[in-house]
Amino acid sequence: MRVNQIENGLDLTKDAQNMAAIYDTSLEPGKGIELHFHPELEEIYYVLSGYGIMTIGDEKQEISRYDVVYIPELAPHTLFNSGNVPLRFITLSVKVKRDQRKF
Repeated sequence: MRVNQIENGLDLTKDAQNMAAIYDTSLEPGKGIELHFHPELEEIYYVLSGYGIMTIGDEKQEISRYDVVYIPELAPHTLFNSGNVPLRFITLSVKVKRDQRKF
């Protein structure tokens, strides 16, 4: 059995076939994650508190507590805390199997 706390990310590659990592992230008001993409990962964000603006590709939407956001492999994405309190969310990064890729 492995029990760990999420501190600066938890690498799961040695424990799970498809799960790469899990992160507990907090963005201060006015801060954000720069535009980026993942060539071999898809991600899920689960918002614990606060709110912000999520951009995936050309789509932009406000997100808030209890929202779950799916980010496909290769999708350029960014997140900006547009609120006045910290935006806290869990990120689950999952490896995409080669036979599941759409290209």
